[in-house]
Amino acid sequence: MKILDRYVAQEYVFNYLIALLVVISLRVLIDVFIYFDEFLEETAAGETLGALDVIFKIIGYYGPKLFEYFRDFSGTIILLAAAFALTRMTRQNELTAVLASGVSLKRVIAPVVILGFLLNMLMVLDQELILPRLADKLSRYHDELEGPKSIPICLIPDREGALVCAQAYDPRTMTMTNIHIILRRDLQMVGLITAEQALWDGTEWILEKGRLYDQSSDNPTDAAVTHPVRSISRYPSDVTPEDILLQRNSDFKSLMSTGELTDLLRRGNMTAADQAEAKSEINFRITDPIINMIMLLLGLTMLVSREIRSTRSAMFLAFMGAGGCFVVTFTCKLLGGDVLVPYLAAWLPIIVFLPLSVLAVDGMKT
Repeated sequence: MKILDRYVAQEYVFNYLIALLVVISLRVLIDVFIYFDEFLEETAAGETLGALDVIFKIIGYYGPKLFEYFRDFSGTIILLAAAFALTRMTRQNELTAVLASGVSLKRVIAPVVILGFLLNMLMVLDQELILPRLADKLSRYHDELEGPKSIPICLIPDREGALVCAQAYDPRTMTMTNIHIILRRDLQMVGLITAEQALWDGTEWILEKGRLYDQSSDNPTDAAVTHPVRSISRYPSDVTPEDILLQRNSDFKSLMSTGELTDLLRRGNMTAADQAEAKSEINFRITDPIINMIMLLLGLTMLVSREIRSTRSAMFLAFMGAGGCFVVTFTCKLLGGDVLVPYLAAWLPIIVFLPLSVLAVDGMKT
């Protein structure tokens, strides 16, 4: 049995690598074809780009994107690899020989299920460890190869109720310029902080030429105020560079780790819609690996059978079974936090398809 396990595992890994290369390459080529003109634009200095410059720009943009594409297509690639490997074994009558020797079909697909689970863990590691570190590069647009462009900041609330505004924020240097921070208490303005620049040092904003205009008898920053106007050099706030990038690109949540999303919810400086979206994202982080395994089991039960099937019909049935789960999951992700409760949206595909996958595996004729 160790020989059979090793043989099936080798076939599966080989086809997994082929499917990974084909799917991600196709995804990159389609995107390059659509946005190719963006890579041909002149540099900020007005220099015309040569062929090598364009190639390097494409590599620089899509290099980090490969990790995002791997996360997005991991479940599909796992199923494709199983379909290619088992279909080839069926066409060459290898499964027939295995069954004739008295080996159960469930025992044959065991290495595929175990490897599928391990490859799902790679997707989890990619999501939690790699993508958060590349979030600034992955949130770029196609014409921002030198880094994300400066963006205005419009009334971002922090935990204390203050509203942070800035003429521009540079993600590369994590610096705001021309800052106005409206201090509020009970939704009433009690002060104003202005500064020419603010630099994020990892815990707070370091202000350059900061001025505090106090309009109340109590100090908004919990320090005694003896003059209505005074200098201020630091502003502790839970408005971080990640919060600013979230304002620029709502998909930035999908690039954050689960811990970062949890901290974002704990701070409570998001709108109700953003909070629901973040909760839905966190729950799908838990359910996505389970859903991928459900799709794999549904596909495997259609790919291997004692009954004689054509290759096309086996592939069609496998992708129909897994495709139904994929469509429901995709719909739940679209509706999660908006129409459906975040918890229900994430767990509904498992509630519906997990019993079906268990019944399908149990009903395999071995």
